[in-house]
Amino acid sequence: MPYRLRIPKPETPLHLYRHLLRESSYLPPLARLSADKQIKARFRRDKEDKDKCAKHIRDGLHELRVLRAANAGDMARMRRVLLRAFGRIGRRRRDLVSRLVQRDTPTNTQELAKYVAEMAPLAEKYKTHDWLDGWDIEKLRTFALSQINASLNNSPKMPITINQITPEKKLPKENSWGRPLPVKLARTKLKNLWKSAADKIMPPLPVEEWKSLQAIVEGTAQQRWLPSSRRTLARGISESAHASRGWDWQSYAVKPVAVVDRPANRRNKLLTGVVDDNTPTGDPRPIGCHDYTARAWRRMFSYIWNLSATMRKRPDGKGWDISWGKLDQQAASTTPGMVEFFKDFPYAEKPKTRGKRAT
Repeated sequence: MPYRLRIPKPETPLHLYRHLLRESSYLPPLARLSADKQIKARFRRDKEDKDKCAKHIRDGLHELRVLRAANAGDMARMRRVLLRAFGRIGRRRRDLVSRLVQRDTPTNTQELAKYVAEMAPLAEKYKTHDWLDGWDIEKLRTFALSQINASLNNSPKMPITINQITPEKKLPKENSWGRPLPVKLARTKLKNLWKSAADKIMPPLPVEEWKSLQAIVEGTAQQRWLPSSRRTLARGISESAHASRGWDWQSYAVKPVAVVDRPANRRNKLLTGVVDDNTPTGDPRPIGCHDYTARAWRRMFSYIWNLSATMRKRPDGKGWDISWGKLDQQAASTTPGMVEFFKDFPYAEKPKTRGKRAT
């Protein structure tokens, strides 16, 4: 997609909504489903709040500029858009975490009796129920331990430590005055510790979505997964007349040059879409603008897949099966033209270990 994109600024909320949906249509199909869902849900939620309409429009314009810059070649912003689309950050991540910690509804009398037996000591100890009682702590602990063993690279969240999955051991026995810790204070500390651990979780994705990512990364995807090319932008008569009028000298007369030329700066051009007509050598290319290729897309999807997992309960009902996206990195085989460089090459000898010093 060319980065020289001049689209009129939306004036009404409905116009902005259409621009956002149009811009999300140029995302990869697998990420577009989640992006469209988030745009529609946010529009329906914010249109009822009349008092903050101006703020919602400003936020929408900011998201529109980010989407345009990402589609224009800003790879860092595109990577962040994909992180939000696949629930590694943002609102969808919170929804996936809430599904992860939610307890399974008892389906028979035996499971209901087991649930009542687990809750009875807590109700007797704390007298009241809170949101932590609705969390499946063992399920969260198991997934957090699996995430620690996966050793995620370049995660948008801080890594989980082994001590954070056993917060019960970190609770102090006494307060600062040497007295037994009150039950309510201990419960509050326990909730805060579990909340800090849940904030670092990379929640599991649905199995179908995770397998679609796997097929793209491994190169076995059958359906069309690359984004569509941008359609040509129609240009009205009024825009052509405005372009032929020349440069706006009034702005340079009343404002500093740095302020007037700021939208055409190479660092801001992907966000503003402004063309620099004052440079003698022509419109310079923006900083950080990349040309998306199938290889670049596959690398970004591989980054998302390495941060994703699936979690399914075992058929016997004891434990969970967790699979993380890990691509086996195998060295390329030697071509016939390169064999001569490795022929008769001496093998490295093992270093001799020093023995104990004689006493």
